[in-house]
Amino acid sequence: MGNQQSRPRSPSTVSHTTNYPQEIWSPQNPSRRRNPYTREYPLPLLIPSEGRVKLRKNSSPSTMGGPAPAAAAAAAATAEPGAPVFQPASSSTRSRSRFKPLRALSSFRLDSTVPPAPSSLLHHTPAIGTCKTIAPPEDDTSTLPSVHPLVGPEHLVPIDENVWINGRRYSPRSTTYLLPCDEDEVCRLHLLHFMVRFAIQGNYLAPVSDVLRKGGKVLDVGCGPGAWSMEIAGEYPKSQIIGVDLCAMYPTDIKPTNCTFHQRDVLDGLPFEDESFDYVFMRFIGLGIQREQWTGVLRDLVRVLKPGGWIELAETDAELYRAGPRTREMNQEVIQVMELRHIDPAIGRTLKDHLGKMDELTNMQTTFISCPGGQWAGKLGQLTLQSWQAYYQALGPKVCRVVNKSVKEYEEGLKLCWAEADEHQTFENVHFAYAQKRLPS
Repeated sequence: MGNQQSRPRSPSTVSHTTNYPQEIWSPQNPSRRRNPYTREYPLPLLIPSEGRVKLRKNSSPSTMGGPAPAAAAAAAATAEPGAPVFQPASSSTRSRSRFKPLRALSSFRLDSTVPPAPSSLLHHTPAIGTCKTIAPPEDDTSTLPSVHPLVGPEHLVPIDENVWINGRRYSPRSTTYLLPCDEDEVCRLHLLHFMVRFAIQGNYLAPVSDVLRKGGKVLDVGCGPGAWSMEIAGEYPKSQIIGVDLCAMYPTDIKPTNCTFHQRDVLDGLPFEDESFDYVFMRFIGLGIQREQWTGVLRDLVRVLKPGGWIELAETDAELYRAGPRTREMNQEVIQVMELRHIDPAIGRTLKDHLGKMDELTNMQTTFISCPGGQWAGKLGQLTLQSWQAYYQALGPKVCRVVNKSVKEYEEGLKLCWAEADEHQTFENVHFAYAQKRLPS
């Protein structure tokens, strides 16, 4: 959000930090007052952008165009209590989707543990650009500054050692992580990035804009295909951005010169010296970290953070809210699989608690936004729904194995879920937390 003292917050972010907002109406079920995450509070006021997501130049949140705050407040005041306030999507928005339909799970080979033929991998699922079949990526061997020594290439896993399940490629380096590491996953992660950036109107919440402009060292843990890293590198050319990920899904050639990527499992420890980075960013890797591993991972992130530097985390809440009956059933199946693997389905809600265990941190702030899914919620709703579709398809192979469900049954259930999203106005919560490392006393 850049300079938090002078720049207003985006209307698409929750204005409360640390303490969650209070009830503003009486829900029909009084027992729901006990859980602040199931409140049906008004969602962000959004203005559609004529059927497409406009790329923003700035990474820090800023005020969106559209009606004045007074007009937005008036619209919220006239809305039915508990009803989200959204500007209806234009006809062009409804008729033209920015992202094409996802490949059906049943289109993958279901009876083979070997890689499918190249022709079966050809697809088009663009997410602000075109996703193509990608050759097995090689690790970026760019030389890092001396303060960031990397482990040697013996830690890298050749592409042909990956595990194939129902036509999806998984990394053998982690038996916990539920998601694949193939071309479809690259597209999904790009879509998730654009969805969150649209929701908060920026790429980060921590007050690090000045450091980035002057030139800081940034670590992106779990960088995936590198969308966040490359955007930060492009906007702040004086800064050095380093991304690490379990899978080498990031670009190796076409990227900013101040951005490098390396394959590394955060559970093995970060290969960087103490106090190396001004800003450490990690989001959406909760499906790869078990409950008992979070403290060790965060201690390692704090270890490489410079005194006075900032750490920022973001994780989704696995539970979907205002879900229809079929959506709730399938959502609980995913949560069941997470529990069996000792993955915390509510990790987003507990980020504050985990960071609070780090004595080195201070100035902690937490917040969350609600991302609605469906045509009922305008452009953000379209992005969120497509993100859910890609996410549940990616989880399909492993979920079907655990709950003993056929792929056809799983896909039919998903179709009903997406229809229910509009009927019940389903939404999910995305949680953010950031804190500063104490200066030496």
